[in-house]
Amino acid sequence: MEGLGLGLAVVTTFKELYLISKFIHRVIVSVRNSKAERQEREQEFYLELLYLQSFGHLIITNDGIMKEGPLNTQWLQEVYSILERLRLQCGDYAKLALAQDVDYQTYSPYLHNSTATSKLIEFPLEIPVEDISNAGPLNFHLNGRKKFGFAWLMPSRSTTNWESWKWALFERRRFERFLQEFRKWTSKIKELVPLMLALHPRYDSSAALESLISNEHSNRLGMAPHARLRKLTIEPAVDQTNFFLENASLDAHLDRECLIMATLSSTSSPSGEKPEPVLVEYKKYGEDNADARPDTVTADRVQQLASLLSSAGKDDLRTLNFRGIIDQPQQSRYAFIFNFPIKAADLEPISLYALMDSTAGSISRLTLPQRFRVAQDVTRAISAFHVDGWVHKSIRSQSIIFFQDKAAPSSRLYADPFLVDFEFARPQTAETQYTFDNILEKNLYRHPDRQGPPTVSFRKMHDIYSLGVVLLEIGLWQTAMSIHQNATRKLKAGVTMNPRAMQNLYLEIAKRRLPHHMGPAYRDAVVKCLSCEATDDDSRLAIIFYEEVVQNIDPTKLQ
Repeated sequence: MEGLGLGLAVVTTFKELYLISKFIHRVIVSVRNSKAERQEREQEFYLELLYLQSFGHLIITNDGIMKEGPLNTQWLQEVYSILERLRLQCGDYAKLALAQDVDYQTYSPYLHNSTATSKLIEFPLEIPVEDISNAGPLNFHLNGRKKFGFAWLMPSRSTTNWESWKWALFERRRFERFLQEFRKWTSKIKELVPLMLALHPRYDSSAALESLISNEHSNRLGMAPHARLRKLTIEPAVDQTNFFLENASLDAHLDRECLIMATLSSTSSPSGEKPEPVLVEYKKYGEDNADARPDTVTADRVQQLASLLSSAGKDDLRTLNFRGIIDQPQQSRYAFIFNFPIKAADLEPISLYALMDSTAGSISRLTLPQRFRVAQDVTRAISAFHVDGWVHKSIRSQSIIFFQDKAAPSSRLYADPFLVDFEFARPQTAETQYTFDNILEKNLYRHPDRQGPPTVSFRKMHDIYSLGVVLLEIGLWQTAMSIHQNATRKLKAGVTMNPRAMQNLYLEIAKRRLPHHMGPAYRDAVVKCLSCEATDDDSRLAIIFYEEVVQNIDPTKLQ
């Protein structure tokens, strides 16, 4: 694509990739009524093709998205790099498409200068259902010369001609390897495109976001959840949903700040109805006092948090499904109610901190792939919330939880971590309430600027710092409290570590120890989080975070 503008390079590479992918689908669909494993491979590739189709509809054909600018150029470069890797992955199949596929022969930008220099998509993106089950033996000719043939592979029965030819081209193991690599790169587009569009000026209006929410292709691209959260930041007062549960009774055996189990029952239902197991988080708004009521600012924050949790819990943003709120004025608090995940047993979840805490007894050490998976999921979730304009405000290993597997209660679902304990999470544009506590267990995760009486409002960089501490814990499989205790034992009596000293200690340990545990790329991601600097350019911060943190939390970079 040398000599082309970056936007045009993206379009051209997409056109080439999509034409080849349509050809691949046309071939493998011929075995629809064959073995189950082949049907499964067909369905998996079809889903990837549908995603590319939506990419074409919503990104390529959306005027303005492909225009280059100081910000857009960086996002476009990322998209182009991924599309080019996918195109190269399809190289062998492109040769077959050149020999047999009319659409490819007609529209390929690698064959025709007119399509290579146009940002238009000259062919339909629809995926036709073709009856090609009666095709016979094929000989391939490249550049006018007979290159290779497959007639010799054909069984004697003509009914199996097409299937035999297809599996000569798409031998099962080879195609499975191709599909695995193909999905690896399309997954990178899936995590990048919502971030790219969320920061595009076109989607700064409620009307534009509403169009994304209702659009089939934006839903397929995974943009609808981001649009819903972003809409809440633009017009927070619009969501007037009543999240308070009426006629509800909550029975919790424990009374503590972290997420706990409880049972929920309806006071208006028949007495024989069985209470439902739920999960509860308490949010205090004052001292225990029957006369205490939340002020207007707190009430607004509660509504904002409920709106966030309600929207995020419906999508794959690593939050629990939100049920509603119960006001408990006697304790001056709100009870936020959540459902158990579908795959989870109705048992007490365990936090990441508890898994690592050596003082609690035996340590449950996750395997290296499991630790990378948890780190990736949490990092991507925080990235998604940030790009949509929200901050968490309480990222700690205590706020990452795991559940028991419903199908096998003795096993934990380590592949499904959940983020909890959103501390009245809010749009970053909202005014910060300058309240604070001085609890060591929380301060160990807080940016130095946010310890003690805060002098600056909460920013995304403060969340990123907290994430860096958690990533350090995951990499070392050691809690921040343990790191702090080991360090203070070496100090003279009466000497304590100030917040900046603790930050420097984290950085020193990350640089020295993480490469041996998680590799240099992971180390670089953690160091970037722990040394994150303030910026008013959220778009620039999002790009840096994606490139230097999200992409470095990757086990393939160990190789």
